[in-house]
Amino acid sequence: MNPILPLHYAAPDGEPHVWKNDPDTLYLYATNELVGCPGDRPVQHVWSTKNLTDWEEHVPGFDAGQAVDFEDVAALPASDCIEKDGRYYYYFTAAGKQCVAFSDRPEGPFLDAVPIEGTEFPSCGDPAVFVDDDGSAYLYWGQFYLKGCKLKDNMRELEPDTIRTMLLTEEEHGFHEGSSLRKRGNLYYLIYCDTDRGAATCLSYAVSRSPLGPFEKRGVIIDNAGCDLANWNNHGSLVCFHGQWYILYHKACFALEMGGRKACMEPVYFDENGDIAEVEMTTQGVEGPIDASRRLEAYRACHFKWAAWHGGGDRLEREVACFYWKEPVTGWRRTARDAALRNSKDTGVRAAHYVERGIHREYLTRLTHGDCIYFRYLDFGKGKNRFTCSAASHRTGCILELHIDGEDGPCIGRCRIGDTAGFGPWNWKTFSCAVENAAGVHGLCLKVCSERFDREWLCDLDWLEFS
Repeated sequence: MNPILPLHYAAPDGEPHVWKNDPDTLYLYATNELVGCPGDRPVQHVWSTKNLTDWEEHVPGFDAGQAVDFEDVAALPASDCIEKDGRYYYYFTAAGKQCVAFSDRPEGPFLDAVPIEGTEFPSCGDPAVFVDDDGSAYLYWGQFYLKGCKLKDNMRELEPDTIRTMLLTEEEHGFHEGSSLRKRGNLYYLIYCDTDRGAATCLSYAVSRSPLGPFEKRGVIIDNAGCDLANWNNHGSLVCFHGQWYILYHKACFALEMGGRKACMEPVYFDENGDIAEVEMTTQGVEGPIDASRRLEAYRACHFKWAAWHGGGDRLEREVACFYWKEPVTGWRRTARDAALRNSKDTGVRAAHYVERGIHREYLTRLTHGDCIYFRYLDFGKGKNRFTCSAASHRTGCILELHIDGEDGPCIGRCRIGDTAGFGPWNWKTFSCAVENAAGVHGLCLKVCSERFDREWLCDLDWLEFS
């Protein structure tokens, strides 16, 4: 299920790779953004899996303190790795330019880092690296416009005559940041963070017959708008594992200082022309529909719709609409308003993170009248007739309306949440209700309702299940 990694790890900016000498293992290289610790860390942990469900952590992967002797590195956002001739090369940003470290193993440790001359600012960030079928290697980097260049055989120097400075642009392609190149058949797919829908929430792709373009924009692969008001970007890439293609992306999880940006995966499909059909964020991820009788943690919700009055009434509703859709967020035109929205404590559904007996947990909090919480998709089998959840409320209580196939879809039950004398994990109680006409596979929407139409914090939600 999504998110794919253990709860206390946030792993945005993920680059998934399957190396030719180990086709049964998928490796993930991602920013190390620990839950509860704002900011990126200067140590990257590499992850691997053989089944897309169980993930092994490899520590330290890359430790800038051990590998870099030319500058102190405070953070490692959006790095990448590639294999060439049995050696592994880890690319990252430091000293105002792209850098590379080396290892004989895909999980590292990567050591002996050196800077790559000719990759200086401006537009330096988010390196991506690609090795073609003929062994030629290419490096890509930049924000707002994308540079690309062929690498020399030593993987640490540019072929200056091959530099392309406008492979993607903000004006033509909606390019924001976070490029990644993959090849399928004779087409090169350049995946990147796209602002064309108003904010940098889309992973889109452009195609070419050459790794250095020109690239033609084809469309959106996935859009993570709606996972959290605090979200402002998306970053990831495609990978083929055991014959199936997947998109790896990240979603913000309920205000960054608590949940971080967490790695998720969805299967994707190509048509006969090589185009990719846009996919939606789901809770199920790569596993397929979730058995509705399985206890489902509420924080795994994949999409939210916030009530209009969160954090300041209709004014905030207008601000949110502008933030996502009405005013394209381009260049460095971030405003104080955007920052205030992302950092606000009163922007609606959030997750609270805590540790209980050494186990990391999260739950949904600050649920208010009108909030809608989506889980895609649940398998109700031949039918379920009861819903149970763990929740907490202080004084007001509320009702959870259970809708399938969208917030306006059939209502299959109404669960009354009573007063538990307080919010949060010390006040959990279970509540249940009868369910009707729940069979087959459906998306589930929980709609929070107050009988008094209170515009206040009504309840927290821990988990849910059907029986």
